Amino acid sequence: MGNGDRITGEVKKLDRGQLEFKTDDIGTIYFEWDKIVSLEAGGQFDVGMSDGRRFLGSLAAGDPRFLVIVEASGPVAVPTVDVTLITPIGTSFWKKLDGSVDVGFSYTRSSQVAQLNFNSTTLYRKPAFEGRLVASGTLTENGSDGTKDDRASIQGTYLRFRGERLFVAAGAGVETNESLGLVLRTQVGVTAGPRLVNTNRAQLSISGGLSANNEQAVDAESTQNLEGLAVVRTSYYRYDRPRTNLDVSFQYYPSLSNFGRQRLQLDASAKREFWKDVFLSINMFDTFDSRPPNATADKNDVGVALSFGWTY
Repeated sequence: MGNGDRITGEVKKLDRGQLEFKTDDIGTIYFEWDKIVSLEAGGQFDVGMSDGRRFLGSLAAGDPRFLVIVEASGPVAVPTVDVTLITPIGTSFWKKLDGSVDVGFSYTRSSQVAQLNFNSTTLYRKPAFEGRLVASGTLTENGSDGTKDDRASIQGTYLRFRGERLFVAAGAGVETNESLGLVLRTQVGVTAGPRLVNTNRAQLSISGGLSANNEQAVDAESTQNLEGLAVVRTSYYRYDRPRTNLDVSFQYYPSLSNFGRQRLQLDASAKREFWKDVFLSINMFDTFDSRPPNATADKNDVGVALSFGWTY
């Protein structure tokens, strides 16, 4: 460690700037990666770098702030600041999952409006690829007249990293939004683009491609659409207590089969830890459709929710 301490245990993983380390005496400890001076481990590890390179081998001590990966072809020394992912080879599927779930509820007596919010993110990361499952929902009920105004979405994405910076991605999802008159939208899409930032503090990627969907709307016939797709994703994370995470996702869909129609989806969340693995979260979404399937429906739906959650 930077303060001169030496700790013996088992390297579980390094991800998003945090090293998970299991000891016999005091259990599992989480270290900020930039506080580590050297790391040595006799097992076999998958090591990912910020520039997209990947190494396989054991970990040996080298110069301060350098990690030595002992591959079959020989040792390779790399600066620790450039190491973004360490995964023990043979680790079970469940131990490679990271994510969070949060729930919020609000009720206004004067208007008799009750609202339940739910958000969940699960990530499976390896140096060569990443899987992501995101779900969110807002259930709103007006007690005075019994009307509902619900929205929900589930989206799964698979990213395959190619070369040092590029990646290709495929995704599928389902969505419903009563405010926009949308009963159900199912869609699939493919994109490709570069990772512009990939460090132990932040990530930023942009990509572009195509998306196809089927839409079922209130009082309207089902339609099939082909759209362009542009995606921007960014994350910022800090592990000094209290831990802080900021995630933003922006998706733009210009229609190719209904020229002039444009859809936008913005999702943002800020999480602040107030107890171990328990956090306070502010979630915001903005959904826009210039030509919703039902011409009488609203074009825009915006929401902000405060909730409590748990990371795993």
